[in-house]
Amino acid sequence: MRKNIFFLFLLSSFFSKAQQLYVASDAILYVSPGANVGVTGDLENDGTILNTGTISLFGNWAINNIFNGNEGNLSFLGGQTQTISIPTPLLINSLLLNQSGDVSYTGNELRVTDNITFTSGVMKTGDSTRFVLGSNVRVIGGSVTSYFQGKLTFEGSGIRRFPLGYDGIYAPITMLEVFGASPELTVAFQSPNDEQPIPDDELLGVSSNGLWEVALSSGNMNGTQVQIDFSGEGLETFGVTNNIRHRVNSPVIAVSDAPGGVYTSLGVESLLDSDSLTRGSIVSEIDFVSDELETSYLAIGLAPRIDPAGLVYIPEIFSPAATDPDNQTFRVFGEKILQENFKMEIYNKFGSLVYATNSFDEANQVGWDGTNQRTGNQEPSGLYYYQVILTRISGEIEERSGPFYLQR
Repeated sequence: MRKNIFFLFLLSSFFSKAQQLYVASDAILYVSPGANVGVTGDLENDGTILNTGTISLFGNWAINNIFNGNEGNLSFLGGQTQTISIPTPLLINSLLLNQSGDVSYTGNELRVTDNITFTSGVMKTGDSTRFVLGSNVRVIGGSVTSYFQGKLTFEGSGIRRFPLGYDGIYAPITMLEVFGASPELTVAFQSPNDEQPIPDDELLGVSSNGLWEVALSSGNMNGTQVQIDFSGEGLETFGVTNNIRHRVNSPVIAVSDAPGGVYTSLGVESLLDSDSLTRGSIVSEIDFVSDELETSYLAIGLAPRIDPAGLVYIPEIFSPAATDPDNQTFRVFGEKILQENFKMEIYNKFGSLVYATNSFDEANQVGWDGTNQRTGNQEPSGLYYYQVILTRISGEIEERSGPFYLQR
């Protein structure tokens, strides 16, 4: 018996709009190049859809049979949440997100081959969904009102920008120079980090407001600088804080092998459009490196900003009774200072030597507590004088001297 097959052929430059569209199991919908099918309601496909033009969806889409869209475009234009359910991988040439709600994709894989545009709305996927951008895909747009929420995979080498966000927070991340043998990077963003990040001893702290999960799904890659745009941070309070004496600090990109692990700094090469505490666009100084099947976690940290030539800070007052341990002794605070040829001497107002050391470690970590080194007696409150000779890591020898006050 002959089947009754419905075949719809949409010509080039043809636009068709339907409130609801159902493609029966014995029907074929072919959208030719230049044609645009707009479905203001729901689309259900029990038959075959061959798309080489554009399908514009305003409602939900249930794909129960064959869809071939590797040469066509797909636009989501709804005014509320749209759902796409499909049991098999979905292949699309171009995808446009321009709607006022969310698009929830519940299939196991969606692959884009040419370009993806974020104008308005949020694309959401579950943890088990692979959303893949091919090696030649152009990523267009992205903002606080339009981003990707879920795990986003980008294939191939070059600049790889991930327009990620989470529940109203826009947090894009860019790998600036991905090169290697068939690298495939999968990145996701979440807010907040449900575990407490731990800063290493070179960081003041690490934010738990946002967390970028980065995995090399396959292939291998060289190290790459990372750019992160962050907002809504509060880089003044941390769950775990290191007390590092410093004068100037800076946001940095920090990395760990676990959300609640120990984070180390990738530094900062550039920081733009930033107030140094809540927002900014930051590029790492140190390359990020990932091995195949390895997962890393990136966050925004705060670190002392140290001049490449070294940092030296000598206080003007100290008190053994101070609540801050850093202020209880007279110390030379510094970074990138050599142990060799170091000397510190302290004199009272009568010109008598009360303390001397040739150890930078002692002067930096212990310091003078106000006790006369010769007699063992405590020196009284008053004005004292120091002389310091030190050698920077560059080899430059520097002499410093001046007054300071001991407050009992």
